[in-house]
Amino acid sequence: FVATCQPSTAKPFVHFQAHPAIRHAAFAPLRFRSASFHCARSTRLQTNMTTVGDFRLEGALEESQVEALLATGKYKSWVYLNPTTDPKCPIKQVTSSNPPVEWANPLLGPGSFNKAVGDEVMETLEKAAKPCVLQCSTATRASAALVVHLAQKERKNAAWALGVAGALNLKAKTAPQPIQDWIAMMLGEGDNLIFRQMFDTSGSSTYTYLLADQARKEAVLIDPVLEMVDRDLDVLEKLGLRLKFCINTHCHADHITGSGEIKKRMPHVQSVIAEASGARADVHVQAGDVIEFGSYALEVRATPGHTNGCLTFVSRDLGGMVFTGDALLIGGCGRTDFQQGNASLLYESVHSQIFTLPDHYKVYPGHDYKGCMSSTVGVEKRTNVRLSKSKEEFETIMKNLELPYPKKIDVAVPANLICGIDD
Repeated sequence: FVATCQPSTAKPFVHFQAHPAIRHAAFAPLRFRSASFHCARSTRLQTNMTTVGDFRLEGALEESQVEALLATGKYKSWVYLNPTTDPKCPIKQVTSSNPPVEWANPLLGPGSFNKAVGDEVMETLEKAAKPCVLQCSTATRASAALVVHLAQKERKNAAWALGVAGALNLKAKTAPQPIQDWIAMMLGEGDNLIFRQMFDTSGSSTYTYLLADQARKEAVLIDPVLEMVDRDLDVLEKLGLRLKFCINTHCHADHITGSGEIKKRMPHVQSVIAEASGARADVHVQAGDVIEFGSYALEVRATPGHTNGCLTFVSRDLGGMVFTGDALLIGGCGRTDFQQGNASLLYESVHSQIFTLPDHYKVYPGHDYKGCMSSTVGVEKRTNVRLSKSKEEFETIMKNLELPYPKKIDVAVPANLICGIDD
C-alpha cells in the first residue's frame, strides 16, 4: 500500500492505494482519517477511529466524544456490538439525537461467536443506513464484523478477509483466536464450497443445483430432473462427492423429479420436500428447519403461493445464495392458476421471506426461459415486472396471464407425489 497525505493546511488523513491484485469496489478508495476534529464548542477530541468506506469503526467513547460525533450530523446509523448494560453504552445519546440516528444492537462477543449471531450482525450491517458508526469496546470485534461483511459481498474467504484487515491495519488482523475462528467459520478457511448450476436440456428449462463441502465430500442436489440423472451422477463421481440429500423446492408440474431414480441407484441418499406438499419423501421439512451437509447448511423458508408446499433455501455462504424454486424467477414468478396456486399468498411469501434478505444475496431460480442464470434480491425488488408492483396490481397481472395448461402436469404431479418413481 502506498500512503499519501493531504497538505499540512488540511485535516490529516492517509489514503491507501491498494495493489491492483486486491483492489475492489467495496473498499476503494478506503481512507484512514485521523479522529481529531473540532466539535461545536471548539474542543479538540481524539478517538481511535478508522473509517473504511461507509463505516466508522470505534472503540469505547466518552459521552463528549459521542456528542461530538452526533453533532456532525453525518452519521445515519449506529451499530453497537456490546450489551446496553455496558457503562459507556451510548444508546440514550444516539436514540435522542437530532437529526435522528438509527440504533441497532446485535450482540457479538464472548459466548456468541457463532453462525446465527454472525448472520444477524451481517444482516444488520447490510441494512444499516450509511454512513454508519460500528462500535464495540476496542474496535476489534467491529473490524472483524466489517471484514466479514466486505468478504461476503465480494464472495471471498477468511484468508482474504484477514488479508484486508492486515493491509488496512485493522485490529481484526491481531484479534484473539476466538474472533479469528469466528471469521473462519463465517467465511470458510478457503474456497471449500463447491457450487454447480446445471440446466435441464430435455425440455423443462429447470435449473438443478449442486452444493458440496469439498473437504468432507458431502453434497446435496436441489431440484434434480429425471432425464438428467446420468449427468448429475457423473458430475458427482468426477468430483469425488457423496450425495447426502436430493431436495425438491416443491411438487413440480413440468417435470418428474430425479430423486426417486437417484435413490434407486444410491440407496443411502435421502429425499427432502416440504411437509405441506403432501408428497412422499424420506425427510419432510418446514420453515425454520436447517439442512446440513458437511460444514455448510441451508435454511428452509416457506414460500407458498405457486403451490402450497413451495420452499426457498438460503445459504449464507459465497456472499449469500437464495434458491427460490418457482416462487421467484428472474423478472417473474411461478404461475398461480393451478395446483393450490394463490397469487395473494405468493406475493406475501416473496415479500416477507425473500425480499427481506440482504440486497446483495444472489437469487438462483428454479427455471429460466431466456438464458438468464441468476439475479439478486435487490434487483428483483426493484425491477421484477410482477413482484415490484403493489399487491393489487400483482393479483390482477396473475389473473390475466392466460397461460396454456402445463404439458406434463398430468404425469409429473402424480409421479412427484411419490418421489418421482413408484417402488
